[in-house]
Amino acid sequence: MSKQLIPGVAFLVIGENIHTTRTLARTGRHLVTLDGGQAGIAYTDAAGVARIMPLAEPIAASSDFMAGRVKHVRNAVLLGMAAAGFADAGLAGPPSAAAADAATAYLVHLADRQVQAGADWLDVNVDEVAGDLDVRITAMEWVVGVLEAAREVTVPIALDSSSSEVLKAGLAASTHPHGRLLLNSASLERPDVLDLAAAHGCPVVIGAAGEDSLPTTADARVTNTHRILTKASRLGIPLADCHLDPLVMPAGVDPEAGAAFLDAARRIRVAYGPDLHITGGLSNVSFGLPGRRLLNDVFLLRAMEAGVDSGIIDPVAADSGRIMRFDRTSPAFMLAEDLLLGRDAYGMEYLTAYRAGLLADALA
Repeated sequence: MSKQLIPGVAFLVIGENIHTTRTLARTGRHLVTLDGGQAGIAYTDAAGVARIMPLAEPIAASSDFMAGRVKHVRNAVLLGMAAAGFADAGLAGPPSAAAADAATAYLVHLADRQVQAGADWLDVNVDEVAGDLDVRITAMEWVVGVLEAAREVTVPIALDSSSSEVLKAGLAASTHPHGRLLLNSASLERPDVLDLAAAHGCPVVIGAAGEDSLPTTADARVTNTHRILTKASRLGIPLADCHLDPLVMPAGVDPEAGAAFLDAARRIRVAYGPDLHITGGLSNVSFGLPGRRLLNDVFLLRAMEAGVDSGIIDPVAADSGRIMRFDRTSPAFMLAEDLLLGRDAYGMEYLTAYRAGLLADALA
């Protein structure tokens, strides 16, 4: 299905939004108050029906909720697991049938939107559903079952977890109705995920992290890439099954992060040719900064030009038409690019323009 964000250039999309860290603003348009004062999330399901998913007790009483953030995916997973009979889901009691159905339909709704927008895989991460490993294992099994049973889901799942045990549970739960799963992610710190990929014949996201630290320079990213891809090759994993992630860091924290990623991507593409996929959590670059859509669009464009042909992104938000209409001589584009490439350290000029309303047209 490969989305074409630049005409004629295939780009593999790992849809990122079925992730228990994802939040909605408590004051946002999707949050509603139900009879009796309980909060809920309003949405339109895959069949076009207006629905409301109530908030479970652990979500409504959480510090995130008090701080104005609602972990909506975590909420759906907790309600769905409890309804399926998992007492360790953290709820005081089983939810109503209507609440459980709304929660399951909500996950399908999120998946459907990403599939319709061009996702090639649906990245599923349940690591923040609970602190207990057994609960996370159960959650991954349940979510995989729900999504693979939904007729709206026509692409495979990308299993994403910091725990290899959770990845194994997802692999065991899957019936592979839409092709091979993707594993996210292996690294020099997590070489066992390469073993899983080799054993199951899965494509795999491979991070350029070191054994005990994250790279800060392009050189370190490239060196780590050579080492981890050598391990993958020795295990018989084809280069075409490798999605190498040179690691995107927030430009607001490290002014050199964007340029280092792009430089590493260019060098890796030259070294390994067209078979290797180069990927990354591209929206990480704008973390903590205002006007994230503008920054993400500019970085995505620059990343593709550097040889990146895969991304862990929200395909609903990545509008190819908007990206291609960029006027690269516009002040907004140049301010965003200067921040991303380290020419505007910590975005001082960008932030000044944002606060003065000078980026309003680009953000509309």
